[in-house]
Amino acid sequence: MRALAYGLVAVVGFLLLATVVRTMDVLVGPVDAVRGGTATVSSCAEYGPVGRWGVGFSHECVADVRWDDGATERVTFVPGQLEPGDTDVAVVDSGREPGRVGSARWFLAGPVLAIALGLGTVWFLVAAVGMLVPRRRTARPERVERWPVTRAEVAATPVPRRVRRLRLFAWLALGAGGLEILASLPYFDAPRRVGGFVSPWPELESAWLVDPPSGVIAGFGALVAVLVGAAARSVRQDAARIVRYGQDYVDTKRVDQKGGTSWVPALVLVALLGWAVVRAVTTVPGGAPAAVWAAGLRDAVFLLAVLVVTLATRQSTRDMVDQLLPKSREPDVR
Repeated sequence: MRALAYGLVAVVGFLLLATVVRTMDVLVGPVDAVRGGTATVSSCAEYGPVGRWGVGFSHECVADVRWDDGATERVTFVPGQLEPGDTDVAVVDSGREPGRVGSARWFLAGPVLAIALGLGTVWFLVAAVGMLVPRRRTARPERVERWPVTRAEVAATPVPRRVRRLRLFAWLALGAGGLEILASLPYFDAPRRVGGFVSPWPELESAWLVDPPSGVIAGFGALVAVLVGAAARSVRQDAARIVRYGQDYVDTKRVDQKGGTSWVPALVLVALLGWAVVRAVTTVPGGAPAAVWAAGLRDAVFLLAVLVVTLATRQSTRDMVDQLLPKSREPDVR
């Protein structure tokens, strides 16, 4: 039953992926077009309501295109770009798939969402296939661990604030990618064009403290989330060992007896937060829409979230040990 459920999730994931690819112009390519022209549809093939192009009806159209340099050719447009009866529609060639001029707002959001859905679909598909393939059990040498703990012991251990901090930081790392995507929508909300892309709100670049190439924050944030999540799991296991083995295990970790945590990181975050707010307020035009203001405050929102988590989950290693030691018990001697 679990394999069937995973298989159904994989199918749904594929349909969502195909729908995103079609509706968010993922295949059209970069915002800077190589050439432009006008297209008149000559014939179309219909897809839908459910199929390899996702959910909903769409048309793969063949059109006669007259490019701005005077050249003419017959071009096939992927579903989601043209409809039957379209005439003299402005189109561009971005070096990948030709498409309607439209808006480039999905330039970052579309590919990132497609990658996330693609990875999720593959994971569920592999999991479903793995459950159906018979496994041959082979004897493995038992791993000798000095301070073993069971999953039940880890689950029963109170969650220290240090673990909560790491978990929240992992979610914030993913949230940074989400903020980048949301902030990119008003920045890229303009038609693709031949030559350099011109944003309708170029002030946003100056409002941000950091402006790496599109997608870098989302990719780096996902990597950081995985690493910090692994660190949170390791600290949780250490907490379970403290509860099970008590002072004997603590002595092997050489815990700082002074305890306490530094306020320097919080002060640095406060300074960066103030800088981010000042940059946004002095750069974004006063009459800009709310979405533009929200995009300009992207870095400030993230830094504020990090600051709140940092202050709310302050706990030194010594404090964590003092929290868990009273719950410890002597290890079983057999």
